[in-house]
Amino acid sequence: MASSVVVARNTADHLEYLAPDSARVAWTDAADLAQHFQSVRDATRAAMRLPSRFRAFALPVVEARI
Repeated sequence: MASSVVVARNTADHLEYLAPDSARVAWTDAADLAQHFQSVRDATRAAMRLPSRFRAFALPVVEARI
């Protein structure tokens, strides 16, 4: 199970992640600056509440363990 989940969207050449901004929809290229959710359900709910032009989805974050 993933430790956290982010909301992402595809652009022409990379992924963008939903940034934690309560006033408006903001996107960031850096995964570590993205808003993290506790479950895929919570992230999917946030993605589905965005305007349809964003076509966002939930993406589990996998942490590398060394």
